Amino acid sequence: MLMIKRLMTQYVPGMLTCKEVDSFLYDFHEGQLSVAENLKFKLHLSMCSECKAYVQGYKNAIRISKEGVKTAEPIEKIPEELLQVILKSRKNK
Repeated sequence: MLMIKRLMTQYVPGMLTCKEVDSFLYDFHEGQLSVAENLKFKLHLSMCSECKAYVQGYKNAIRISKEGVKTAEPIEKIPEELLQVILKSRKNK
């Protein structure tokens, strides 16, 4: 598969490399790619299982972090035992 990806990026005009996909990831997620860039991005993902998994992981991380912010409950009082462990660990550094 690696050989096919190398040939595609070498001989298909405008085919993105994995590094380029990584650099476009934020803009892709925010919907800020041009039509041509979006098409190239999706074409690469259709042929590269590693980048496809990477993009899915990126989307999942964003979704989970948003869910965590929405559902996080504020701590009224930090348990004394936890506070002591944290303070002790800071003194040991």
